[in-house]
Amino acid sequence: MNLCRVTGTAVAPVKADAFREQKLLVVRALRLDGSLADGIDQLALDPGFGAGPGDTVLVTKEGGAVKQLLGRDDAPANVVIVGIVDDWNVAEG
Repeated sequence: MNLCRVTGTAVAPVKADAFREQKLLVVRALRLDGSLADGIDQLALDPGFGAGPGDTVLVTKEGGAVKQLLGRDDAPANVVIVGIVDDWNVAEG
């Protein structure tokens, strides 16, 4: 799992039935200090948490998690938001 920031949205008027009621969000991984990590943005499925631009989210890259959250075996995705994060703390040492 990764901490990510929602950096945008993706509008898809035509999409798979499994995603008809879900939002697609653009996310980028975060460093532990909260800054955006180098790398590419990814599309992540929000299964109903209500995440939006600027939110910090917990993202997993596992198709099994998508199936569990949507209750469907036919969901063609593997990047999904599993929670909205209010705060985190990293111990030094």
